[in-house]
Amino acid sequence: MIAFKANTAPAPTGNLAARYAGALLVGMSLFTAGSAVAQSYRVTPSASISYDDNLFRLPSAIRESLPNHGEDVVTYLAVDGDAQTRIGVIALDAQAVAGKTFHANNPAVDTFNYIGKLTAMYKTGQAAVDASASYLHAPVSFADSNSTRRVLRSTTDLNLDASHDLLGDFRMVGRFEYLKIALSGGGLAAYSSNRVTGSGGFGYYSPSGNSITLEYTRTQATGDSERSVLIGNAVQLYRGDSLDSSILSHIDYQITGITSINGTFGYTRHNDRSVLNADFAGLVGNIALRWSPLPGLVVKPAFRRGFSSETLLFSNGVVATRYSLSVSEKLFGRLGVNVGLSRENRRFRYDLRATDPFAVNRTERTTIANAGLSYVTGLKFALALDYEHNQRDSTRVDYPYAADTFTFTISRDFGS
Repeated sequence: MIAFKANTAPAPTGNLAARYAGALLVGMSLFTAGSAVAQSYRVTPSASISYDDNLFRLPSAIRESLPNHGEDVVTYLAVDGDAQTRIGVIALDAQAVAGKTFHANNPAVDTFNYIGKLTAMYKTGQAAVDASASYLHAPVSFADSNSTRRVLRSTTDLNLDASHDLLGDFRMVGRFEYLKIALSGGGLAAYSSNRVTGSGGFGYYSPSGNSITLEYTRTQATGDSERSVLIGNAVQLYRGDSLDSSILSHIDYQITGITSINGTFGYTRHNDRSVLNADFAGLVGNIALRWSPLPGLVVKPAFRRGFSSETLLFSNGVVATRYSLSVSEKLFGRLGVNVGLSRENRRFRYDLRATDPFAVNRTERTTIANAGLSYVTGLKFALALDYEHNQRDSTRVDYPYAADTFTFTISRDFGS
């Protein structure tokens, strides 16, 4: 399902948003027309209240100088919807979330946000095609914006994955993605970009549903705008321009009845064709192992290494490595318990927010520990209490922070 964090943002404006909204409404209309009446749907309104002792994720000395010492109480009201149906052999899934935040101490960053996603899936014994379109408009996390102002991010994502039988259980595979990231405020505009990715290769698809592929992938990324940067003693115009070439393997495999593995790994060469000329190369991967030794118990270790941040906000100049472990348990069919721990190391070779991008090279290490309890009543109300500790250390004194967040959420499912 789609979910937002507490800090959210206004709905998008402009022609692109209007075109996407129109396309999404056309897609949604399929669920109410003729034979395409939705086979299942779910609508979940929710309300949450959070106490955050360091809303803007600032170093302690700066946080203490702010009104209320950087603390805030955030109320979040949202509606989450999901509808599924079939038209012949095509399965359709439409999802949407809209939410509004209210900050007790910082009303200037109150936001309204939404996300919509429409997915179409075609699958036969010989071929499969998955197509999706999504639009997100939400604020950048304060941990990344390093700002006490609201910084907005709009993301348009179009995806197409296809495979077709070649010989026996071997298939040809192809993928295409168009990704547009638009940012405003907080010195992040230089990270706005358009990315086009295409890949092709071969894969093994077993009759049981397991698959592993080997593909060649190319990603062309271009920046939306120019800005002046200082390189050595000269001022030059920078616009993002890069070409990534990768050999990647996508794996989705049920190893045993209780163990499965899913993800991507391979090797990427990044050719930076901007004035920074900051090429790099190395191993990349995003792999998760799922182990369920008992009914209701799920243990999930995961690993990620890439040349971008998790949300692709920073897709130039950063090398990120992340380890995580989550454990969840469902007791008596109603009580849920979850704990998690993750650590991410990000090495910024340069940062485009600075006039001299290479002057703020640094290494950051972020540790997140979380725990939660949830309970579903007989009337389909769900209650949840969550705690998160978030801490970042850095080789530069203006980037470390520590924050603790407590959140209580109540929601109610309606649907069939």
